[in-house]
Amino acid sequence: MAHSRIELDQWYDLYIDELFAFGMAFGQEKDFVLDAIHDLFLHLLESADKIEILGSPKSYLFCALKNKIITSCRNRTDWCRLDEEYDYDFKIEVNAGTLMEDEEERISYEQELENLLKLLTNKQREVIYLRFIQGLSVQEISEILNITPKSVRRMTYRAIERMQQSRLGILFLLFYSI
Repeated sequence: MAHSRIELDQWYDLYIDELFAFGMAFGQEKDFVLDAIHDLFLHLLESADKIEILGSPKSYLFCALKNKIITSCRNRTDWCRLDEEYDYDFKIEVNAGTLMEDEEERISYEQELENLLKLLTNKQREVIYLRFIQGLSVQEISEILNITPKSVRRMTYRAIERMQQSRLGILFLLFYSI
């Protein structure tokens, strides 16, 4: 199915902020992430009649952006093999400002949440981000990460379990106040 310029413009307007936040979680510079997003949309525009997007545009864009960032990082570091797993540091920026008014309490929750997230692997942080912050389905996450839905569920469960073992209270703040 060919996508029109108007449709791509709508996707850009609708998803640019979320794509930027997702791209920044890979620990890259702002300009690098913006270039990757713009390259992605340029590619979509140039190949609109050849690309078929199955499923939601949001999960397709997240997957394509992740692939573009990883490919660009590999190219920048002169990787010899492109089939190797690229090890990246996935960071989630914690901002509880919208959840609470008291500055001291907010800072305390943010620090505690950051400490919990540090307990997780990069993939677990990425799954938590996509599932609970971006609100993507298990199927969409499996497409983005190129793993089975069962693996996504297992990874989510293990991440939650690991955080529960450390601090139960802050976990509820994260998941149930968003």
